[in-house]
Amino acid sequence: MPQFLSDHLIINDRTTTYPYTSNQTGRSPLVPRAGIDRTLHGADITLQFNQAVATFDAGQDREFVYLVFKSPPEFLLDLEKLNDAAGNFRLKSFKKIPVQVQGPGTEPQYYYEATVYLNRRAIVIFLRKLDEYMTRDTHSGNPRHQSLIANIEEIRSATLQSFWQEPEEPFPAQGNEVWWEVWLSREPGEPSTGPRAPFHAAFHPGRVQVGARWLAFPEQYVVLMKATVQHLAMALLYTDRLCELRKPRELAEFFTYMRHTDQAPWIDDLVQRVTFNPDGVAVCLLDTGVSIANPLLAAVVEPRNLDKLEPGWTLEDTGRQGGHGTPMAGLAIYGDLTELMAGVQPVEITHQLESIKLISPLHPHAPENYGAVTQQAVAAAEIINPDLKRMVCMAITREDLVHKGRPSSWSSAIDQLVFGDIEQPNDKTLFFISAGNIDQSDQLGYPIINKDKSIHDPGQAFNAITVGAYTLKDIYDNRRFPGAELLAPRGGLSPCSSTSFCWDSEWSRKPDIVMEGGNHIVFQDNLASPDSLQVLSTAKGGPGSSWLDLFGDTSGATALAARFGALLYRHYPARWPETIRGLIIHSADWTPAMLGNRHISELDTNEKKYLIQRVGYGVPNLTRAQYSANNSLSLIAERSIKPYKLVRTTTATDEFHLFDLPWPTEQLRAMHDMAVRLKVTLSYFIEPNPNTARNYQLAASYQSHGLRFKMIDRNEGEQAFRARVSRTMREEDYMAEGAENWLLGDRIRNKGSVHKDIWEGTAADLAGKNKIAVYPVGGWWRSRKQLQRYEHQVRYSLIVTIETPNNDIGVDIYTPIANMLDIDI
Repeated sequence: MPQFLSDHLIINDRTTTYPYTSNQTGRSPLVPRAGIDRTLHGADITLQFNQAVATFDAGQDREFVYLVFKSPPEFLLDLEKLNDAAGNFRLKSFKKIPVQVQGPGTEPQYYYEATVYLNRRAIVIFLRKLDEYMTRDTHSGNPRHQSLIANIEEIRSATLQSFWQEPEEPFPAQGNEVWWEVWLSREPGEPSTGPRAPFHAAFHPGRVQVGARWLAFPEQYVVLMKATVQHLAMALLYTDRLCELRKPRELAEFFTYMRHTDQAPWIDDLVQRVTFNPDGVAVCLLDTGVSIANPLLAAVVEPRNLDKLEPGWTLEDTGRQGGHGTPMAGLAIYGDLTELMAGVQPVEITHQLESIKLISPLHPHAPENYGAVTQQAVAAAEIINPDLKRMVCMAITREDLVHKGRPSSWSSAIDQLVFGDIEQPNDKTLFFISAGNIDQSDQLGYPIINKDKSIHDPGQAFNAITVGAYTLKDIYDNRRFPGAELLAPRGGLSPCSSTSFCWDSEWSRKPDIVMEGGNHIVFQDNLASPDSLQVLSTAKGGPGSSWLDLFGDTSGATALAARFGALLYRHYPARWPETIRGLIIHSADWTPAMLGNRHISELDTNEKKYLIQRVGYGVPNLTRAQYSANNSLSLIAERSIKPYKLVRTTTATDEFHLFDLPWPTEQLRAMHDMAVRLKVTLSYFIEPNPNTARNYQLAASYQSHGLRFKMIDRNEGEQAFRARVSRTMREEDYMAEGAENWLLGDRIRNKGSVHKDIWEGTAADLAGKNKIAVYPVGGWWRSRKQLQRYEHQVRYSLIVTIETPNNDIGVDIYTPIANMLDIDI
């Protein structure tokens, strides 16, 4: 077996920057509707437009109107023409709506609606375009403004319901006073605390209650308001700020609590074996509080590290029965206590634990702006320990949002927190989020039911590590449960774990990794949970209660993942958060049960996609995340790249990086046809802009930028490889010499903001694959030119691992690479 004893090798140079232009020519999805009478259609749209303007204006001589533009089925609206740079037209919200009447076996069809702000100048401009559409042609002989006018089927005056972005939820009834999640436009230079004072004059005292917490994104604010439909319309519909309305939601809590026999002597023994030597890393729990009266926590959790969101709350864990924050704390500090309790070895704890109480079940409150609350909670931890590296751990999620992978205000706030600021990137924080649990009453339907149960909000966050659950728990008392069968196989998806199978294809695929979440058995056609199939942790205790509790599911898995991150960050304290996240995911692998006892190469594309949607990249391995071996080594590069530039008046892609990797060419060639494996992981953080009204490429309009990688093929020349990556590098006589041959492929891996893939082949072939290119793809930094993000660089981490067979034949590829990099071994 390989001896993983050496630190990974850091590449500090060997990178060349070249100009980048995509080789993907692409075609616009916007196809103008043809075969219609332009005169009749233009006259009809003119009539609808004038009626809609008059209806909204209602004789008030307003400075602007909100109108809804609807497309015919299966045709797109020309959104660019409805959102001009001068601000005359402003696209406020956008919906994709299924056509209701469909025959059996037919593909679903959709039409589109855009809610648009038009000022008085825009009204005149649109009427002129209508006239030109009916009377004038382009040089090619088509009607002028055809892409805009031909694809409009209906125009109507906007109402408050036009801004509703919850297709699965009914619009609130008239007269009912309810909470709304209100999305408002943010003007350049406005503070993160909310719009300028004159905006608030629109709110009539007593009719609209405005939440205290504002969430700020580059172009929008999010705030909670309580009002009737009528009163909210009076306050917002006739300002130019309104963009979207959504339904705020309470948190879904699926916590597992089971009593465990009090084992006081064992607890005392473990306490005596524990030493606490805190370093510069902390796990920060955002939960229900932590009860540090538990003797297993008292010696390793400093009281000054506990805080709460509301002044009236206690710091103690107010979760039900054994608590929720306290068992999370035990797993985040110790891991599964089962083995530690039975052991005799000394236990050293080096990372600190922080607890910021995010919710208190004993004090129910109105719906919260949980994005702002989460940012506030992390800020509170940073005040306590400003210099610590921080693994934020959150198993508080909400299930009832049907997001299908689309960003929410909460997930976007987490993406923003992890990204940091364009001038000051995040240097110390990683975020771990629970995928969310399937209700235990549904778990008898495992594994089919797991396909239908979506990962909870905010687990769709691009920049977070979303944690699902698997299980190795397979031992139970057959005498107590005769004839019982394990619900999940050893190494398989835990019965509790939700998936992203039902998400729309353009969004991230989650979870990223899985950790132990426990198992069940089927006994007499019912679900049973023997103690041996659960994870053991600390409990909040109290009079007559145990200090130990059984705890697991995706909550426990998330605490275990945060502990993993803390241990890894302690080993590499100088590395970026992008690198730590990359190493966690890079070290992960799938169990035989996850692969159906097949090799990954035997799975077809749909099976690979479902594998990622179910268990992500598998189970991380701490030893492989921390260390390399002589015959299995990892290279790490941390770089900054400038994705975009301004070319006259257009934003274009700017540069790509070409890595000349230090490669053990001689050693690989000497191994000839020996089978080897190459793994590559690219990790970066995006700046979110959760504005659904931008364009049809939803993920590209949410993420600031995207990055991708390509690798040189065997026998492909460097010049040909550069030309394959960037059209700018091509000469007239360019001929392709190479291709990509990955086990997952770009259709599977190129989602979200971390991309991992695997290549397998012979050592002789790998000897020639010593160059990797990292290049940019689209994002809102490119499309939102007025925000001038094209001037900025972004960070990324690239991790490359070569794995050769076990070391029985004395293979050493680590030493020659270390020598190339002038690194002492």
